[in-house]
Amino acid sequence: MNLKLADLPVLPPMAILEETPEDIYRRWVNRAITLANDRGLPPPPTDDAEFFYDLWYPIAQEISEQQELLTYAFIQAFPIWADSEFLDGHGWSDGLPRKLGEDDDTYRLRQLDRAFTEEGSGRKKDYEAWAMEIEGVGGAMAREKERHDTSIDLYLTDLNSQPITEAFAETVKVWMWDERRIAGHDLQVHPAQVFTLRIEAKLDTAIDRAELVDLIHKRILDYAIGRSKLIYNYMAALLLVKSVENYSSFKMNGMTEDVEVPSTSVLKLEVILT
Repeated sequence: MNLKLADLPVLPPMAILEETPEDIYRRWVNRAITLANDRGLPPPPTDDAEFFYDLWYPIAQEISEQQELLTYAFIQAFPIWADSEFLDGHGWSDGLPRKLGEDDDTYRLRQLDRAFTEEGSGRKKDYEAWAMEIEGVGGAMAREKERHDTSIDLYLTDLNSQPITEAFAETVKVWMWDERRIAGHDLQVHPAQVFTLRIEAKLDTAIDRAELVDLIHKRILDYAIGRSKLIYNYMAALLLVKSVENYSSFKMNGMTEDVEVPSTSVLKLEVILT
């Protein structure tokens, strides 16, 4: 399975660990008033600068800060939310150290992807996971039986999501051939292919089109992550950013239909707005 950040569960609400000092102090005030009423006594003065306030509000502040620390400790116990050295600890305990230059989210997804994958079958997911162990590899896509029944072809990107060099591909192949390859498999390693998608559209807007290119470029790339098919109507809707009233003459690679993106390719996007 190919996990994405959007697939990860969000941190559940923990109301008891998210109280402000005012929340805690107010509970104490309510308890003090209830207790005084039960004893037939007048409630204590609880406003700012009163003795009750000066005594209990600093304690409420301390408890609130301790709750924040407890929440932080809780989220670091799970690789889906952990960060920095805590995420490193999860990876180290699973035998999957962080690679040089690998950011938290990339490292997190690599850990989780392996957790969801059964290793040892010798199929394409194993080869993808093994390739991702190598310093400098940022993405791996494997194809089985592309050349013949025992062939495995790996297409790799670097940490910047760009195709690796031919020289690096040969280095990866040599290492995997000696250390990971299943006997009988004909393994080949390649730089990922580049698939160029040219987006063209006329926009009805008062804003300079050049100011919208970067925004629309990012929206399209975010939508395209992990997708092998880009739906024409969905892609067109991404043009309707703030200040754009309408669009026309929308084309993807000169066509007005869905576009298939090869699974072994890196998407290169060109956005032309008029």
